[in-house]
Amino acid sequence: MEVIKINPSEYDISNSSDRRRLSRQLAPAIQALNKGVIVAFPTETVYGLGVLATDAAAVQRLRVLKGRPKSPFTVHISKPSEVRWYVKDVPVLARALIYKAWPGAVTILLPVDSEFPKRTLRDRDLFNRIAPDGIVGLRCPDDPIAQLLLGKPGKPILATSANYAGQKPATSGKEVIRELEEKVDVLIDAGPTRYKKASTIVSFCRDGYRIVREGVYDANAIAQLTSRRILFVCTGNTCRSPMAAALARKMLAEQIGCSEDELERFGQEILSAGVWAVSGSRASDYAFQAVAKFGGHLEKHHARKLTSSLINWADVIFCMCRRHIDEIIQKVPDAAGKTFLLDEGNDIEDPIGGNLQTYLQVAKRIERNLKKRVKENLL
Repeated sequence: MEVIKINPSEYDISNSSDRRRLSRQLAPAIQALNKGVIVAFPTETVYGLGVLATDAAAVQRLRVLKGRPKSPFTVHISKPSEVRWYVKDVPVLARALIYKAWPGAVTILLPVDSEFPKRTLRDRDLFNRIAPDGIVGLRCPDDPIAQLLLGKPGKPILATSANYAGQKPATSGKEVIRELEEKVDVLIDAGPTRYKKASTIVSFCRDGYRIVREGVYDANAIAQLTSRRILFVCTGNTCRSPMAAALARKMLAEQIGCSEDELERFGQEILSAGVWAVSGSRASDYAFQAVAKFGGHLEKHHARKLTSSLINWADVIFCMCRRHIDEIIQKVPDAAGKTFLLDEGNDIEDPIGGNLQTYLQVAKRIERNLKKRVKENLL
């Protein structure tokens, strides 16, 4: 076994120079993966054993080592956005979990359409190795060494815990050497793992989930992590943000397969507010008419003034203009990381004073950008 010793405390991964140094240290392990060997690597939970999914012989070696001739292995990815390489339609509750828990100690099982994605899984044998029975397991570790390793080969990496079947997974490099020295080709030894406990496995379908295995997170934690509180913000909360909230409610209800009134039962709460709103005001007539053309409802809307409490309540905040973001960060500086422009990089200007056609154009633009945010797992 070739051992690559790494002291994580010597690297600041946010520093580009340190990232390059660490990448150079990991180069032998990346080369080994490309040669078809088994590499043991650290995550925040337990040590993993990884091989390239494109190498059938390497995958078979891993199956023999683990004593699992048919059981699937998990695809390990370097960042959350890579879920779209494997799954086209990520269920709403899974998107919430990905947004709040990844990178992190959760393995997610998702159904895969055999016709998608053609670019990543164009080879039928590869598809069967990655997604047997049409289900793919995905894990995005919260460990900088694992993230750099997983992102380098440019090919899917299948991994499993570092242990023989029925034995306790290794939580340190020393345990990997003691248990698997004769079976593993390369070990990245970064000392003990953070949690010393396996990831939680959650299986999703269109309208729900089940916990396959509790690990770092228990059932109560998963219930919290699959919930989502979304806040849309504009100026007066009578036009843009109410339209965005109404269209988002419609979109999420359709994806879950429930009524809009049932969204909270699935942990999805959507509100809107205005920086200068007059509380209690109704949506403008044109906003009401425009959103109705797209299937949304504003009959029950009453304007709500943006407060620090609302900002803290939200998991993610979408603003119509940059000045709204400035107002939010001024009120709650820590909200910067969860606050975005709905139309990334562009303001959606206030349609007030315009005609119905103007409002319809704004509603169409909002709907288009909501769909983009779905693909980014932000909605």
